[in-house]
Amino acid sequence: MKKLVYIIAALLLLFPGGLTAQPSGQKAAKTNQQQSVLETMLIGAVAKMQTGDYTTAIGHLEYLNKNFPGNDAVNYYLGQCYAMTGRLGDAEKCLQAAIQADSTNVWYQDFLASIYLNEGKGDKSTEIYLDLMEKHPAKYTNAYTLTLLGNKALGEYKDSLAMANFEKALMLSPDYTPAILGQSEVYRMRGNIPGYFTSINQMVQNPDLNPSAKCNYINELLQHIDYNFYRMWNAQLDSLVAGCANVHPTDSSALRLAGSWFYGTDRKEKGREYFNRFVDAYPDDVDAQFLKMQVIMDEGATAKEIIDQCETIIKVGGEKNPKVMPALATIGDTYYKLGQTKNAFKAYDRALKADPEYLPVLNNYAYYLSLQKKKLKKAAQMSKITVEKDPDNATYLDTYGWILYLQGKPQQAKPYFKHAMLYGGRDSKVILEHYATVLEALGENDLAKSFRMLAEKKNDE
Repeated sequence: MKKLVYIIAALLLLFPGGLTAQPSGQKAAKTNQQQSVLETMLIGAVAKMQTGDYTTAIGHLEYLNKNFPGNDAVNYYLGQCYAMTGRLGDAEKCLQAAIQADSTNVWYQDFLASIYLNEGKGDKSTEIYLDLMEKHPAKYTNAYTLTLLGNKALGEYKDSLAMANFEKALMLSPDYTPAILGQSEVYRMRGNIPGYFTSINQMVQNPDLNPSAKCNYINELLQHIDYNFYRMWNAQLDSLVAGCANVHPTDSSALRLAGSWFYGTDRKEKGREYFNRFVDAYPDDVDAQFLKMQVIMDEGATAKEIIDQCETIIKVGGEKNPKVMPALATIGDTYYKLGQTKNAFKAYDRALKADPEYLPVLNNYAYYLSLQKKKLKKAAQMSKITVEKDPDNATYLDTYGWILYLQGKPQQAKPYFKHAMLYGGRDSKVILEHYATVLEALGENDLAKSFRMLAEKKNDE
């Protein structure tokens, strides 16, 4: 079961007393004068914290921590300053030191739990909160801690206990999403699929929940269903996807999810509607323009339409943007399929100007040069980069090996083809034929014959 970790934006909000709460300091000062210095500087540091001047506060508190080591109050406030400036690892160490000095202080433990939560250490955070809930039930029995108990029970396969805790959490906070998700998981474990969808729909219909989080959850669900589940529950799945897009009608993640779902399940017209809404709402979004290109290619776009759409992508993203490299490559590939070799090579040169080590372009450019048996030295230089950067790619290995053969170096070519056989080369008729040719050049006719036979079988298939 995946653990749900939620980032708390303002750590100080976890403390009802705020910065005015005064932790009990250890009796670390050896003289009244030293104690006075400690108290005066600590008050000054807290005042700086309250105005948001964390840099100055940290300077004062680090001085105190060095000169009055182990003081729980100093570590507590220093930990808060570190947390508010993004230094969560340092904050964690300070709170651990504060708790070591005073293990009875609830706020120290509460704050450390919140730091663990922000660091993604859900297990450690849960352990502290459940301990606080046991010791201080009136204060710590809330939707959050009840959900933690529910998740703990789920992890132990105690679905009845888990459901009881989720239901208590939802009684206190009916819209608490982690409890809704936990409840839905219990329904799923019990095989109560209608209950599962009812619960999940409650989450989807919540307009205040981050749409990307919803889409990630729904997409995860869709990735793990089989055909039988889809056949039985497709209406409910459609409702989840469309419902998310309806609640968030202009959100890119919701529109993309809906378009991909309906288009991928052969409701292409409906899928196009969502894709078009995505492109219309985000005309300057590279991903949206790529989606448009995928759709028009799937629907049999002409070469001109494909090239024009690639140019749109490049214009939107910028020539030097790594995200547009597939569009630059596609222009070259499209021209080559049209038989316009000169334009194809110009397009590849343009792409390599933007990224000299873009492997798909280097490979295709090199291979097409090898087919023409021209500029083999240039082709070899480009192809060599691909096998150095991606040494287990059968296609790249084939291209480089074949160019070496064309240069009269079959002995050097052979190891690349042997390696390609280990990484999918046996599935390619062209690679098998190339390897057979190389073996024949080396006089290994029996082995070459076996690879020729494999290639012919691929042809029959």
